[in-house]
Amino acid sequence: MIESDQVVEEGGLALVGEFGSMREANEYALVILAMNLDCWMRMEAGGQHFAIYAEPAFAVAIREEFELYTEEQSTPKDRKPEVPLYHSGMEFFLLWAIALVFVFMNQTELTEDRYCNSSIPLFEQGEWWRPFTSLFLHGDFPHLLGNILIGGIFCVMVAHTIGPLVGWLAILVSGTLGNIATANYYYPEEFLSLGASTATFGALGLLVGSSVYLAWRSRSLRKIGGAGIPIVAGAVLLGWFGAGGPQVDVLAHVMGFLMGAMLGLLIALVRPSASSGSSPNPSPKAA
Repeated sequence: MIESDQVVEEGGLALVGEFGSMREANEYALVILAMNLDCWMRMEAGGQHFAIYAEPAFAVAIREEFELYTEEQSTPKDRKPEVPLYHSGMEFFLLWAIALVFVFMNQTELTEDRYCNSSIPLFEQGEWWRPFTSLFLHGDFPHLLGNILIGGIFCVMVAHTIGPLVGWLAILVSGTLGNIATANYYYPEEFLSLGASTATFGALGLLVGSSVYLAWRSRSLRKIGGAGIPIVAGAVLLGWFGAGGPQVDVLAHVMGFLMGAMLGLLIALVRPSASSGSSPNPSPKAA
């Protein structure tokens, strides 16, 4: 592309770029067409270069898009990470769903008291299993159904992104760490929580962490836009599970998301090829 900072108008059209070959001109014309705009190409200077014209109202935007495209094309090949797409790991999702349904069908108040996330038993009595086992407990059937159907979508997306085995392990780890962080926040106040949505929001965080790393490694701010999709999805999930109320543990959702984001970034870094005073007996909050 022949560098020029001037936008020249001719015949009601604006010159947005000059190129040394027809192949290069056609390449940049496709950039304009991808913007859903029209353009005109003309051979000039006795066939020595080719000029592209567009409507003046869009000239500045087109030239900015040209600059972004040129920057991306000039990125060294070793800085353009391959982004593999793993298989969905549906067997892990089915195993997860079966486990949640089985536990819910056999769940009792005694089970909840013994295995839900709780601050004092965790930090004072050493019941370390609670942040993990609470992921398998649910307050009611809609709570369970939401975590299986809605949460499962994003868990499968994580499996597609970083691999089914690593992905599902990371989901469980992020959910567990999110529960630990939440219990630590409430301690020494008594606190009870249950539900798999901490892990669901951990899955969303994993997707964000991976997207942020990909954008950084590609040196492309436009690729960071992919991280916005899980964030928007998280807002939708907050609406689904409830963004407030005494029985909704919003903090656990946030903690799960943050832990997932940090874990997703860490996985991408070590696997660059793969990223390319309360009541004495409070009611459990639904995570």
